Amino acid sequence: MPPTNPLLQRWQLPAWSDVKAEHLAPAINAIVADNQRIIAEVIATQTDHPNWDDLVVAVAEADARLAETMGIIEVLSTVKTTDIDWIEQSALCSITAARYRVQKAANLELYHTYQRLQQSPIADSFDDFRKASLAKTLRGFRLSGIELPAELRQRLTTINLDIELQEQLFQINLERSSAGWSKQISQAATLDGLSAAFQDRLALNARRAGKSGWLLTLDRNTYEYIMKNARDRHLREEYFRAYCTRASDQGPHDARFDNGPVLQKLLGLRHEKARLLGFESFAHLRLSNHMANSPAQVEHFLKQQIEHNRTSLEQDMQALRAFATTQGVTELQAWDFEFFVEQLRQQRSASALNGLGEYFPLDETLCRFCQFNEHLFGIKLTEQKDLSHWHEEVRLLEVSEYGQLIGYIYFDPFHREDAPDFALTNTMRNRRINAEGRPALPIAILHCNFPAATSEHRCLLSHKDLRVLFHEFGHCLQQVLTRSPHHNLSGIAQLGRDTGEFAGQLFEQFSLSAELLQWLSAHHETRSPLKRARLTSALAAIATLTSRDTATLLLEALLDLELHRSEENGQNPQQRFEAVLLEIPQLQLPAYCRFANSFDYLVTGYEASVYAYKWSGVLASEAFKHIERDGVFNAQTGRKLREAFFSGDSISLLAALEVFVGQAVQTDLAAQPD
Repeated sequence: MPPTNPLLQRWQLPAWSDVKAEHLAPAINAIVADNQRIIAEVIATQTDHPNWDDLVVAVAEADARLAETMGIIEVLSTVKTTDIDWIEQSALCSITAARYRVQKAANLELYHTYQRLQQSPIADSFDDFRKASLAKTLRGFRLSGIELPAELRQRLTTINLDIELQEQLFQINLERSSAGWSKQISQAATLDGLSAAFQDRLALNARRAGKSGWLLTLDRNTYEYIMKNARDRHLREEYFRAYCTRASDQGPHDARFDNGPVLQKLLGLRHEKARLLGFESFAHLRLSNHMANSPAQVEHFLKQQIEHNRTSLEQDMQALRAFATTQGVTELQAWDFEFFVEQLRQQRSASALNGLGEYFPLDETLCRFCQFNEHLFGIKLTEQKDLSHWHEEVRLLEVSEYGQLIGYIYFDPFHREDAPDFALTNTMRNRRINAEGRPALPIAILHCNFPAATSEHRCLLSHKDLRVLFHEFGHCLQQVLTRSPHHNLSGIAQLGRDTGEFAGQLFEQFSLSAELLQWLSAHHETRSPLKRARLTSALAAIATLTSRDTATLLLEALLDLELHRSEENGQNPQQRFEAVLLEIPQLQLPAYCRFANSFDYLVTGYEASVYAYKWSGVLASEAFKHIERDGVFNAQTGRKLREAFFSGDSISLLAALEVFVGQAVQTDLAAQPD
């Protein structure tokens, strides 16, 4: 008897450690064959009198099985980066799965079967959930081009495959460009301003590379830390230039990994796709299922936010220049800003800020944060010690309610070379109810990208780390607390970005609560909590001089919108970036900066949607005012929050917010351009 393929077994949780390269292609080939058989049976039996279970639920089960199996492969691929067999087999699986999805999306008989169900008398009795799920399915068919003439459908298929290829190439270029740069440091004086723990990590980098001294690499955590803390101005400048010219003609590899041509081709393909589907631009296509109703509305919102921030930005820049002058720097450069922001905060509030992270060791903070969420939402979060995983640092939380298991959260805390260089939440499985009434429990994966602990130094969370943890935990809770029974409605990935980012933005607000942070805090050696007065001072300091961060976010959002709202008009992405930069000249980015070339949001599902962070942040601030008014530990408010935003209702986010606060909400979001 052949060995069992773990990818073909029915599972509550994946058997991560059992999956080998030889399992991949047989599993995906078998699942695709099963799915094709299911669709053929659905068409044969449901053509005349389609019903919900035998059409919608049956196909959703098939879709979910393929998506979940590919999800397992994709997660495991982050730790199989040197396994050639795995890389080859996973690539074949991606091609097979993509080909199946294209064929399914072009299946006219299946499309017409869904249409007949929507138009049937039985559909009149469907609840709002079923109507929304069915409408979304039909919309997906239309956006796949199923109503186009055959030759245009074929062109759209070619475009979609080429888009996927260019997105992959963009990420490969960025990864290789980043990995190809490093700087060996031999003089300890160059490390002035860097903590002992950070220096130890750089020394470990050097030892792993077979070098002496310390070794800098081009990852996000290192970049942010160097810009903020390194006293050596020449080091900051060199690192800044290397980081902001990654994957460009200005970088250390010249044109070898240049994403400029890749991005230009990608944008052209996206625009052509949108026009084929009847939209004015890719931004119009993207926003067709978002809260924002047009690119003009988003542009108006972003420029309004830029104006709101401009006075603070100019005041902060004036304060920084005056302070830098006292430190012997008469002309601030882009690599100086974050350093002098931190130095000025330290001068004003050093007693409150220094050593703040010592009160937030990762393990204890996570445990107490789980207790807080248990209290707030009426759930139980239990760490499962006996688990299969893709890396030894991965942990598993079981989520239950009234003694009944309702979902799972995997926690992958640390940065690794083989993992994404940013924090994110993956949705491993969406909640759904099958035809027999049995639920598939939702699974979320939380990757925080924290600097790894060492034998000498524990993982102590800075306030920025707390914000990251809270943000991603909010996404995870929205994924696992949903009560929606429908696969294509229940996951956070099913939401428009300006709705889907709300939970993360809302939970970030909790990191600004002195009441909650004091309760969470416990010194990693003495176990003593932070004093409220110190926390209040620290949070006040953290909230100052933030206008540049806001301006950078708005620049990113405006660039993303500009790249996707029209054709090139003779301008390449760099020229369009320079034009957008004129909206916020205070950022003072040098001419060699190739921001768009390494802007990974353009290829990770946020294209034409980066504005969502600021947009949803406005709504999250309104919701948190209500939470703070009642007290962050108010369980009744927590239940209302869960019911309004996490239950899986099909009402809009703005309507849910108005239900939560009990009144109409006035925000800048509704403003329309003149």
